[in-house]
Amino acid sequence: MTTSSHVNPLDATQKIAVYNPGGHARTPVTGGRCDDPKRPVVVVVHGLLAGIDSQMLGSSLLYADIIRHFASTGNVVVFASWPTNPYDFQSSFAREDQSLAVAKRYAPRGDFTRLGIVGHSMGGGATPYLAQQAVKRGWGSRALWLFQLAPAPASGVGTGPISVPPHTRIVVENYDGDNILDARIGIEQYRAYDVPRSQKQHVFVRSDTRGGPLASLRATHLSPNSLLAPDDAIRTYGIYRVGDALQGCSLTGQYCSTDLGYMGRWSDGVPVRRSVSSDDPVDAGPPATAFAPFGLRGECESPHNPRRARC
Repeated sequence: MTTSSHVNPLDATQKIAVYNPGGHARTPVTGGRCDDPKRPVVVVVHGLLAGIDSQMLGSSLLYADIIRHFASTGNVVVFASWPTNPYDFQSSFAREDQSLAVAKRYAPRGDFTRLGIVGHSMGGGATPYLAQQAVKRGWGSRALWLFQLAPAPASGVGTGPISVPPHTRIVVENYDGDNILDARIGIEQYRAYDVPRSQKQHVFVRSDTRGGPLASLRATHLSPNSLLAPDDAIRTYGIYRVGDALQGCSLTGQYCSTDLGYMGRWSDGVPVRRSVSSDDPVDAGPPATAFAPFGLRGECESPHNPRRARC
């Protein structure tokens, strides 16, 4: 993988990083080979304040594992830091969209007609809006897949159904130890997408313990973050494997029937507690009150959620 970092010409305080796959290996999930002159694009959209490392270093540390994974499967990965104002989601989302539009010039190998968007937290909430704006530019016309990890409230997409192209594939994912954002936010967005249930899925990743606290898997709001959470089965099976199946289904029509609930096995052969993969999800908690003292209560009914009437 090679990395290039660029100062955002629209905002000198922000950076745009592009990660290109290298080598001659075949890429069964995405098709073709890593060194093809054109490769599919994955946009990784960070959460609240989680682009600061990229602004300072030119490359993300907090999303390094997810970036590396999707580059390893043969994608050009685009990561553009953006100002995440929790009191003005719409303007923040628009700034990220503008940055992504500019980022295309720095990713000449990127085939933007084959597009995936992986958004976490506030970035997950931005994903529906970013997808709609990308479609207006002709991106995702051949394949479009959206992977929302513990998403924050969506903004800029109205208060009714969320319209995306009919070929879009979607997974919305929540975590049973997330006390920062309410799972109902993601569930509401999952239900609102105007594609058939066969093209979207909700995945609820659950924690597990085997043999004491040192052998534990914790599914939390920070599970997608490098440094802040271990690169364990929660990420390997709960994120990477689900994302690969979602992308493969979108690009090649393969892996569409993958069991997204499978979480691997412990070293003694006992299955890890399965995720709940459902097209009719229900909230399983916990209350999202971690930031309530700061006026940022993460419950679905929060006044910061323009779609709260649908919770």
